[in-house]
Amino acid sequence: MKIIKSKNYEKDYKKKILNKYKQKEIDRIQSIEELVLDSENLKSLLLNPLSLVYNIRQKEGVLKEIFTANVNSKIRLYMKPIGEYPYNKIEIKSIEFLKIDDKHYGEG
Repeated sequence: MKIIKSKNYEKDYKKKILNKYKQKEIDRIQSIEELVLDSENLKSLLLNPLSLVYNIRQKEGVLKEIFTANVNSKIRLYMKPIGEYPYNKIEIKSIEFLKIDDKHYGEG
């Protein structure tokens, strides 16, 4: 799969992760990136046992087009497959990293 990083994601990564010297979170995000890059499509990503470790899952309700991965217990990575909803998970070959969220859980 291919990863596209949004400007908002890049800003969040620098502000919330790099500037606070969070090495464990940096390593975890890199591992999530490797998992996404090693996957052939969205279906293989979701079926991979490591997706359970990172808790990669689809949101529900209004945000049903978004997938999240847990960076730690307080920080989430928001991802959106490039394609039309409802997704054909076999056809999705690229994913966009949208943002890093720590507001719901407080400071990470």
